[in-house]
Amino acid sequence: MTEAAGITVLTLKPSLDLTAIEELLRDLRKARNTAVVLEAGAVTRVSTIALQALLSAWVTWKSDGHDFHVASSSPALLDAASLLGFPPDFLQGEGLSS
Repeated sequence: MTEAAGITVLTLKPSLDLTAIEELLRDLRKARNTAVVLEAGAVTRVSTIALQALLSAWVTWKSDGHDFHVASSSPALLDAASLLGFPPDFLQGEGLSS
C-alpha cells in the first residue's frame, strides 16, 4: 500500500483467497476517505468473498464521493467478476467522483 496526495494505491496479491482478505480489509479501512487505485494485474486466483469485499468497498467509495479505480485487472479477476454478475463498470474505470 502506498499513499500520496490523497490517493492510496493497493497492489492486490496474486491469490485473493480467504488468507488475503484480512490484509485487504485492513488496507481498505486505512484508505478510507482517500481515492483508491487498485493494481490487480497479477491476480491469478480470486475467491467470491474477496470480490464481495472489493464490490462493497467500491460502493462505499462511490457513496462517499471518492474515486475507486482499478488500474489493471487480470483476466482471472475479470472472469470471476463477470461470472458473478458484477456491474460492468466495477472493474472498468473509476468510481463516482461527483
